[in-house]
Amino acid sequence: MGIQLGADVIVAFRAYREEILRWSGRINLTAFETPAEIVRQGFLDSLACAPLLPISEGRVVDVGSGAGFPAIPLALVKPGLDFTLVEPSRKKIAFLRHVVRRLDLKRTRIRSDRVETLLGETGMLAAFDVALARAVAPLENVGRLVFPLLRPSGIFLAQTGASDEVKDAVRCLTDGGFEAIGEKKVPPEFGKPERRILILRKASGGS
Repeated sequence: MGIQLGADVIVAFRAYREEILRWSGRINLTAFETPAEIVRQGFLDSLACAPLLPISEGRVVDVGSGAGFPAIPLALVKPGLDFTLVEPSRKKIAFLRHVVRRLDLKRTRIRSDRVETLLGETGMLAAFDVALARAVAPLENVGRLVFPLLRPSGIFLAQTGASDEVKDAVRCLTDGGFEAIGEKKVPPEFGKPERRILILRKASGGS
């Protein structure tokens, strides 16, 4: 992927993997059952977004973070960005807060909310440069929710599979104020089979 990882970052990823395995024995955290699955389908799948981040400084919102994918791996390799992770599950929120403390991710915030809650906060509207979502809900629904959170020309990176429903959703989102500016196919050794990352940009006049 062309991402250089320092020794301290590798240590952090090992600690993160350790916590996922430990917590998965107590709560329904993720479907990954082995260290190899966590690395390939969790870490590498998330890091596939890194080259697509259009900024080195700014604010990123991750919708439906679950076990922290893709935001926490990205926070480890993009220390100049501020991340807000939005997750409604209290048990997963407890895990995320623990991991953020252990990895000392000082620029990562955790929100125990549904994304709809953020839409009612003036300070969250048009506040983010990038929105992330990893197959958390139908793409069209997620796109409509993150649209008001993005600044004009902000980028929505949506990790999806290959399906006709995705094509239909992209058409609906472009009708609603997004511009489809590209996609990246992720090699199967770096993520889930048929993984794609769609790149959508909020039109400069969008509100």
